[in-house]
Amino acid sequence: MRLYFVRHGIAEDLATSDFARELTKRGARRVAASAKVMARLSLQPSRIWSSPRLRARQTAEIIAEALELDVTLTDTVNFGFDRAGLRALTRHASEDDELMFVGHNPDMSLLVSELTGVDVSMKKGGLARIDTIGKTVEQGELVWLIAPKVFDALAEAAQPGAEPASCQPGTPAQKMPSTSQPVHRLIAGRWSPVGFDPERPIKRETLLSILEAARWSASSANLQPWRFIVAPRDNREEFDKVLSVLKEGNVTWARHAAVLMLAVAHRYPKPDFYHRHASHDLGLAVSQMVMQALDCNIYAHQMAGIFPDKAREVYAIPDEFEPLTAIALGYRAAGLDHLDERQRGREAAPRQRNELRDIVFTGSWAQAADFLGEDRK
Repeated sequence: MRLYFVRHGIAEDLATSDFARELTKRGARRVAASAKVMARLSLQPSRIWSSPRLRARQTAEIIAEALELDVTLTDTVNFGFDRAGLRALTRHASEDDELMFVGHNPDMSLLVSELTGVDVSMKKGGLARIDTIGKTVEQGELVWLIAPKVFDALAEAAQPGAEPASCQPGTPAQKMPSTSQPVHRLIAGRWSPVGFDPERPIKRETLLSILEAARWSASSANLQPWRFIVAPRDNREEFDKVLSVLKEGNVTWARHAAVLMLAVAHRYPKPDFYHRHASHDLGLAVSQMVMQALDCNIYAHQMAGIFPDKAREVYAIPDEFEPLTAIALGYRAAGLDHLDERQRGREAAPRQRNELRDIVFTGSWAQAADFLGEDRK
């Protein structure tokens, strides 16, 4: 399950009692701005638990309004919130649930640190997301730690005239490879899961950003030979049409993706002209799409396992175009119970790649390049 831990916003120093300390005007403004960012990040907790102390309750209520939820006050999230309290509040939750807790330090920082093994210091108004490991809340992975200043920057980026921020940058540190040389975090984090979240959709503006990335890919003679047939899961009729052209082995897991699409290459952009670079350019466009998606924590799985002739028939694809691959897009699922045993094993399998000496040559074919150094041996 996904657990969100929020420390209350900036509060006044003095009051009739600690219980009655309110958020300052600045604290309330920052929480409100952060709550809007949370909504844009598609946070979907089914429930928000809050400490009854006024500053925490106000923080929770501001967030709840932005996420269109109610707040449940409980002393469990008051001072002393610990693993026992967390177990009590989550005992009826499923692996796919998202839950939020709004409380105080040092409890929030200590609890996040104990669950993840990461030394964390939660700032006022900060948020941590933990994805639990297995069916219990005894251990988890720290996926996000968003400081108030980061929320401020994301909120500012969303203002009119600013560059749009349709997603949360960052890649979950899962199945990261051991690379022989440093590479960009998105390249290191890219892989093709089958364990997609069957409930979480991709927002329209995020999907448009992903497609826009493909639009601006390089292409030979600027012919731009890529075309995409796109079906979000909430358009069930179109989604099932794409599923119908996938081979059976792909249907079993791809049906859980948030978006399915077919990638099509324009082979004959002009009469009697065969565009032999069309596949290469389509691959470049898809690669940019995959990186843009991953920057939003959305994974892509590309499939050669399709029925091209059926795709051509179902979508009336003209002869000058060739359907080449299908692509599944979605967020990773916290739990994998919706997959069969073979697919769960595939999710856990380590990533492997050929060595540089096997793919980088100089002088003649299969002669490892000198500049590889030890890697050429």
